[in-house]
Amino acid sequence: MLLIDDILLLPITGPIAGVRWVLKQIQTMADNELMNDQVWKERLIELQMKLELGEVSEEDYAAEEKEIFQRLREIRQAREEMARQYAADEEDDQGISIHTGYGE
Repeated sequence: MLLIDDILLLPITGPIAGVRWVLKQIQTMADNELMNDQVWKERLIELQMKLELGEVSEEDYAAEEKEIFQRLREIRQAREEMARQYAADEEDDQGISIHTGYGE
């Protein structure tokens, strides 16, 4: 009976599954873009070169350097949080767990 239900509901569930897949791909691409620290590292190198060439003052350099390092810290923290979440999800998926509801 389950197979027949799947076949009959395919015109409804098929497009929904396709939209979910597309949204998941967009989310993955957005996460990768947000977690890319290479852009910030290149920006720091460029800033250092500008300082050496005298194109930027020490004060401007310090302010921009602070912003770059803050963004790099945020990216690192987000990556660590994602890794913790992934590890927790993997831990939940392994083994058998019995939830009795006792004590809650």
